[in-house]
Amino acid sequence: MKDIQYYEKADSSTQKAYLKIQCNCVLCNTALELKFENLGLGVVKEEAHCPQCEIRTRAKIHSLQ
Repeated sequence: MKDIQYYEKADSSTQKAYLKIQCNCVLCNTALELKFENLGLGVVKEEAHCPQCEIRTRAKIHSLQ
């Protein structure tokens, strides 16, 4: 199996475990699909969903400064 390439710092097993939780579905381990929407005025909406389970796993609004 090919190793996953992380763009974030993932030197320790704890960091790799955290990234796996953030990037994969907790139910089926499928890679999450991310969608970003520019809401204007330096605000971006992030949504993550699992294409296999068809559940939304996260929805956050980020302020860019």
